[in-house]
Amino acid sequence: MPALISVGDIIVRSLEVYKKNFRIFGDFAVWFGVLGLVQWAFAIFTESLVPDRVAAALISRLISIPIGLVLLALLASMIDVTAQAIQKKSISLDGMIVGGIHKLLPFLWVMALTTAAVFGGLLLLVIPALIFFVWYRFAAYFTVIDDVRGWKALKASKKIVADRFWSVVLRLALPWLFFYVLFTFAIGVLYLLLGAGLGDVGLFFGNAGNRLSISAPQSLILMVVPQAISGLMLPLFIAADLHLWFDLKRTA
Repeated sequence: MPALISVGDIIVRSLEVYKKNFRIFGDFAVWFGVLGLVQWAFAIFTESLVPDRVAAALISRLISIPIGLVLLALLASMIDVTAQAIQKKSISLDGMIVGGIHKLLPFLWVMALTTAAVFGGLLLLVIPALIFFVWYRFAAYFTVIDDVRGWKALKASKKIVADRFWSVVLRLALPWLFFYVLFTFAIGVLYLLLGAGLGDVGLFFGNAGNRLSISAPQSLILMVVPQAISGLMLPLFIAADLHLWFDLKRTA
């Protein structure tokens, strides 16, 4: 069986794709930030009209459902865009977002199946959960990119992983660890600077107290900035996964 792509190549190629397509990935960060703004606006609106905190919290949870679905559609679109970028194809962001909406239900279904499988493994022991997580890691990519749906996507993911389990674990974990450390440092510095500018260094680190005790602008920034940063980070992690996925298919 041909050798898999190395950890170093996954990291370098993912960074190259991210750098080359940063403007497009930045658009996703804007969309994520807008959703954070919408969520904040609904929370403020609900709190001002519903004095009962339990009822207000329930309404906020209900409102978060459609927002979560939009986030999933954006995530499906992000996977599609990142795959196109890796394959050096022309990217139409508008078309990809529409495609993400069309793929929402099969994407949601395969994510639910994957989560159920991993959770079922967790009920047994940690080891089965890890095995299922790695086996079915690429099911969502089969669904979004190759239009393989439901259990067939899970079976396709397992098929390309099963005989190379520990090699895949290594190539999944190390790039993600590298990018996590990289982003954690950068985001920590950014949060410190933003918090200092807003008069509370610990604002983004869980030390700001109850959200009701801080100003509306602070609560807005606290909602929007982390969401936008998540939208900016995700394509790099997805690119690492996709480089490995493409190579697993190539060498299967």
